[in-house]
Amino acid sequence: MSEFLQTNGDYNIKTREGGIVKLDVGPPSAGGQVIVTANLVVEGDTLTVEAENLNVRDNIIELNYGETGAGVSLRYSGLQIDRGTLNPASFFWDENDDSFNLATGSPASTFNYNATLRLKKITTDTASPDLELIGYGEGVITVTGTNDYENQVTDDDDIPNKKYVDDSIRDNPTFQIIDDNTRVIVTDKEVSGSLAYLIANTGYSTFGESAVSVLIDGTLNTQFYTNRAFIQGLEFNQNEPNNPTISVNNTNDNIYLQTNGTGKVRTNYGIQLEEIAVDPAYVSGSTIQYAKNPGIGDTGLFYRNSNNDTDELISKNKALLFSMIF
Repeated sequence: MSEFLQTNGDYNIKTREGGIVKLDVGPPSAGGQVIVTANLVVEGDTLTVEAENLNVRDNIIELNYGETGAGVSLRYSGLQIDRGTLNPASFFWDENDDSFNLATGSPASTFNYNATLRLKKITTDTASPDLELIGYGEGVITVTGTNDYENQVTDDDDIPNKKYVDDSIRDNPTFQIIDDNTRVIVTDKEVSGSLAYLIANTGYSTFGESAVSVLIDGTLNTQFYTNRAFIQGLEFNQNEPNNPTISVNNTNDNIYLQTNGTGKVRTNYGIQLEEIAVDPAYVSGSTIQYAKNPGIGDTGLFYRNSNNDTDELISKNKALLFSMIF
């Protein structure tokens, strides 16, 4: 049997100080309700709702209501989740950093920012579309926990990780540093397609060997092999450990050692001239020294001068003998 109570003025219920006012409509399973048809104002310090389901029709919930300062005077405002014996989880605004935060623990120094945010997509403001992921410190962006992330980087717009870059350099037919038609190309005979790539893209070859090739303005300048190097037409060869050689690539080309000013060509030991069978050709304006089988001069050191004269320099003993005879 329902009862109806109506007053002509305000209606106050007052208990002893510290008392309790309880509206008892039976257990929740009975479906009872307490209905407030006007605004509900709670003036106490704490509002506790023990209901298992909380439904709120308002589309915006305001926190830190009644703030009179410029910003959140208490610095933090947000939601906190009770996790029993573990530190609570929080989603809050930090006035000092102008930032939303996910963390575990309580405000101030006990916050631990090890919480995880799981989502599908992050978008930026259309007026300011740049995305800043790390704004200070020495942190890195990581994909730890994924399965072979580098193998999933297949689209042109996918963001690579370090492993992807390392593998791309290692597994590509060739690695190169390139700026327009100037490039350094690394080719390895053990990598499929590496040597063919060099030929197809530059027109030059390493003749089936692994090499590092340097092209400047599209022209081959230098090639380094395992035991020799070609630089500007010169070959530096280490085929024999005790007899490295410097030679020219083109037949009959000269090697010209040119000093600056009055500089000399010096050596700290002897110069070895190998014997030749045929005298070298005359060169205008030059004197050529060469070695042949020793003749009457007993030195084996010959010359051909700019007058096209050729002869053998004589030894000291032969010079003394000739002076006595003649």
